[in-house]
Amino acid sequence: IIFLTPYSPDLNPIEEAFSKIKAWIHRNSDVFAADVGMFYDMYEALFVVTAEDAQGYITPFSQL
Repeated sequence: IIFLTPYSPDLNPIEEAFSKIKAWIHRNSDVFAADVGMFYDMYEALFVVTAEDAQGYITPFSQL
């Protein structure tokens, strides 16, 4: 058993996915300026993280 500190963003793979999604949102901030299609824009932002990205985030932790 490996005990982690109460909050370790460096040891939490989902943080890398959130970071990629937030970067996409910042790059496309002009799209989010209009409130009309925000739901669909958010939906599109979630697909920025690919299966390969997710595998890359998780693989280093499987070797701990």
